[in-house]
Amino acid sequence: MTEEELQTGRPAVEGGTRPAGDADAANGADGAASFCGGSRTPEGPGHGSASGPGASRQLKTRATVALGIVLASLVALTGRLGRLQIVEGPAYRRLADRQQILSRELAAQRGNIYDRNGRLLASTIRRWSIYADPKGVKQPDLTAATLSPILGISRGLLTARFGRDSCFAWLGRQVSDALAEKVRNLGLPGIYMRRECKRLYPQGALAAQVVGFTDVDGRGLAGIESRLDPLLRGRPGMESVLCDGGRHPIFSPQARLERAPFNGYDVVLTLDAYIQNIAEQELAEAVERHEPEAATAIVMDVRDGSILAMASWPAFNPQAPARTSPRALRDMAINDAYEYGSAFKPIPVSLALERGVTTPDSRFDCHNGSWLIGKRMLHDVHPYGILTVSDIITESSNIGAAQVSMLLGAQALYAGVCSFGLGAPTGIALPGEVGGIMRPGKLWNQYSVVSVAFGQEMAVTPIAMVRAFAAFANGGKLLQPRIVKTIRHAGTGEVIYTAGDPVVTGRPISADTAQKVLEMMRRVVDEGTGRSARNDEYPLAGKTGTAQLLRPDRRGYGDRHLSTFIGLGPLPECRIAILVTLKAPTKGGYYGGTVAAPAVKNIAIRTLRYMEVPPAPPVEVAMENRPEEKHDASSPKLAASQAD
Repeated sequence: MTEEELQTGRPAVEGGTRPAGDADAANGADGAASFCGGSRTPEGPGHGSASGPGASRQLKTRATVALGIVLASLVALTGRLGRLQIVEGPAYRRLADRQQILSRELAAQRGNIYDRNGRLLASTIRRWSIYADPKGVKQPDLTAATLSPILGISRGLLTARFGRDSCFAWLGRQVSDALAEKVRNLGLPGIYMRRECKRLYPQGALAAQVVGFTDVDGRGLAGIESRLDPLLRGRPGMESVLCDGGRHPIFSPQARLERAPFNGYDVVLTLDAYIQNIAEQELAEAVERHEPEAATAIVMDVRDGSILAMASWPAFNPQAPARTSPRALRDMAINDAYEYGSAFKPIPVSLALERGVTTPDSRFDCHNGSWLIGKRMLHDVHPYGILTVSDIITESSNIGAAQVSMLLGAQALYAGVCSFGLGAPTGIALPGEVGGIMRPGKLWNQYSVVSVAFGQEMAVTPIAMVRAFAAFANGGKLLQPRIVKTIRHAGTGEVIYTAGDPVVTGRPISADTAQKVLEMMRRVVDEGTGRSARNDEYPLAGKTGTAQLLRPDRRGYGDRHLSTFIGLGPLPECRIAILVTLKAPTKGGYYGGTVAAPAVKNIAIRTLRYMEVPPAPPVEVAMENRPEEKHDASSPKLAASQAD
């Protein structure tokens, strides 16, 4: 044992080296740590530290992964943004527009309605309408108390409207500018205004049933306003405006016009407001004298079928149609059909003359006022013996008219009546026209020819009757009735309709036959049942009619009557046809010659003067040859003249 071994207590290693254990021991804790780690990191010169190549690779790997994740996120985010912008962008833009942009309609100006001479019958003005956003009304009770006396609405009703679970409630439509200014100056939260169009009727109730009316939103509900509503209304425009969270417009220069409104067309009627006023005045006087349930008057130009006047009673104010009765809203001239009684007699007589089965001078035995046909007994108001065809029309004999119709036969009479356009709509440009009632010819029985001869067993509208009678004054032509003269656009000047030449829908009789019947009807006025229409200024032809009306239960005829007179004039060159009909007069008589003929005479005289038609030259009549005026109702002749 060497000295070294003695000093250390350990044996020496051969070759000058220490055992591995000693080396490890010399390394101390580092060796233990290396062993525990399963490896040992070399030390000393030529060996790397803790930041060597392996660690660097790990860092690079980690950085690459992190960068990839970031890049992938950026790509995904870019893709999402691209999808939002490109694919889903329009949908989100629409959603944003719905939230921020309010598209509202710009009302077009409704077209005006004029008479044939340019007199204004209907026009439009702009008025303020007041509405509330119930959710924006901060103090409902106080707001209601403030607005109630101004708007004329009870506090309770206003409070109820403010309590609605909605964003809109009307408070006042189309109010006056003064009232709107009062409300605007209050500055109440949740109370707003907007402009609307209001329809005005400057002539009031004149021709109300013809012109018609609109609702508060400007939709035509009756008359020309309804029939030509699409043309009168025009096409509304559209604008986009910014709005707040409550969907209330923010009035700013950013409003965008999407489509300009196209104003409606103006309509010019064939009516003459002056003649219409004459007809309504005379009809009103007849109504006052005789107190009927309803009445109508029509004036037609026999040369082209233009309607110069069409009046119905009761009338109404088109500015407030809701305040009138349903009866007043009906246009009796086109909406109602009646059995016209003796006023119908010239039609079958003209057909018999046209077919040559009789002549004006043919004679018929009228059996002194009573005649039995099968099981049916016919009566005349007064007994007549032998009468010519002309006398039958003049005296309005039922028995004589029945015999003339029997010469025609059922089929010829049916075809002839249809050729006058009866039993079918005339086609006038007004809503609600009825065609009347006429059974098919194959359903006529042995008594139908007799009944139709004096206007029973078929119902006809007043407009159809006046058109048929106009054929006697214009040479036998059946004309299409006209109510519209021109349709034009005030802004562009475009004319889309102009009434051209008269539309002849048929020729039921020849000019020669028409003249013969016209002469018969002249005698009706001069010496027969229509003498109340006689005048020296403008000679008239015409026919009276007094028809029984059905009972309310439709079981036979009652004690109410339809009183009519249809006049043509002036003779010999007729210009106008006039019909006046009173339904169920209750005062001052009910015969057509008593009730309706005076009104026709007055309408004719005043209208022809207005039209500047030259009056007939005066006729000198010797006193001893002047027809005697009879006023004694007991006189058979006078009583007969008042029968129809």
